[in-house]
Amino acid sequence: MLKDRMIITNRPTKNLKNEIEKLAKQSDQIDIATAFFTESDLIKQWSENQIQVNLLVSLRPPTSFYSLKKIQSSSKVEISFLGDEFHSKFIIFYKEGFIIGAIIGSSNFTFGGLEKNIETNIYSDEKKILKGLEKHFSDLIKSSNLLQPTDLDNYEFLYKNWLKRQKKQNAELKRFKTKITANRTKRNKKPRITKIAKQYFVYWGIVDEIRELIKDIAEKEHPNIPSYLILDHFWHFIKVVWHKKSGKILTEKNQKQIIPKLFKDYIKWHREFKEDNYPNYMANLSKDVYKFNLSRKNIDKLTESQARQVFAGLHSSNMRIQRFNADDSFIAENGMPRIRKSLKYLIHSNDEMDLKIHNLIKNPEYKLKRLGTSGVQELNGWTKPEKYPIRNDKADDAIRILGYKLN
Repeated sequence: MLKDRMIITNRPTKNLKNEIEKLAKQSDQIDIATAFFTESDLIKQWSENQIQVNLLVSLRPPTSFYSLKKIQSSSKVEISFLGDEFHSKFIIFYKEGFIIGAIIGSSNFTFGGLEKNIETNIYSDEKKILKGLEKHFSDLIKSSNLLQPTDLDNYEFLYKNWLKRQKKQNAELKRFKTKITANRTKRNKKPRITKIAKQYFVYWGIVDEIRELIKDIAEKEHPNIPSYLILDHFWHFIKVVWHKKSGKILTEKNQKQIIPKLFKDYIKWHREFKEDNYPNYMANLSKDVYKFNLSRKNIDKLTESQARQVFAGLHSSNMRIQRFNADDSFIAENGMPRIRKSLKYLIHSNDEMDLKIHNLIKNPEYKLKRLGTSGVQELNGWTKPEKYPIRNDKADDAIRILGYKLN
């Protein structure tokens, strides 16, 4: 007998199908409420064993026309249906008019719900719960419709058209899943991520919030430049110009109102005091140096000269190159095979960003000498500025001035 409040997940060995089969052997009536229904073999078997089955479904795809057709004529099966609003999933088991148990949870009566998917269902034989479910099922049946053969005939056309569309959607979903999960390290395989690497996600969320506040202004002023690159220059204005002059720090109460105004001040400052178009310079540097040299096509052929360009373009490298010839040391101390491997992993692997940053900072397999935490967090932003923001000390200081917290 199942234990009260036992959780059934279909993992690792206990699946819902096996558990309801055990309960069915003790039952003479089974009430099933399921939004989607595709598996008729169990119900047909129960009907043949003289178990009364009352099935309530939502008459919409992916509920299977063929599965309903297969059991519609069974004398021990009564099928009722509701519309799009119905999304319940529970099963009640009876013996001689008394409820012996029930399962309620996330599983539809489908192959995925019964066996394949990771689900969360709970078995209970607690009297109050069983009484409440019995009344709920009764209320649902009262508001439902009995499935007639003509209803199923009308549903056939809808279902077959859905199947045709579903093939295309399934192919698209498979491509999407492959794109985002292929060769991606699972969380249980990840090491303990260093604090600064984990912070990148917090930083990213903050930058996206600020980007939404200034998006319309930025697109009007710089229509062909990725907004993350524009924001990188905005950080300079906030830290070096506005904060230095005013000494102010925003709070959560006023940041959403003031940030768009500050961005307009930045636009005005840039027009008046800068002869060169720095966001445009950044966009060209991103395109000509990073996107080209570090593309999937070219990164395995990266030369020493190109690697120096990549290193020199980072904000965090400029001063060290001028004072210590850090670009030469970067090449000499790492070697090109290691540089290619590490940059390829950082920019093109499918691992999550916190793990990639962590590995470039801490993992001896990928860590590059002379490339610090700021440089690591800049590289993806320079190479894919339409996807990732550049992060360095200047950016961290700017968003703190704007009233946000990274910790």
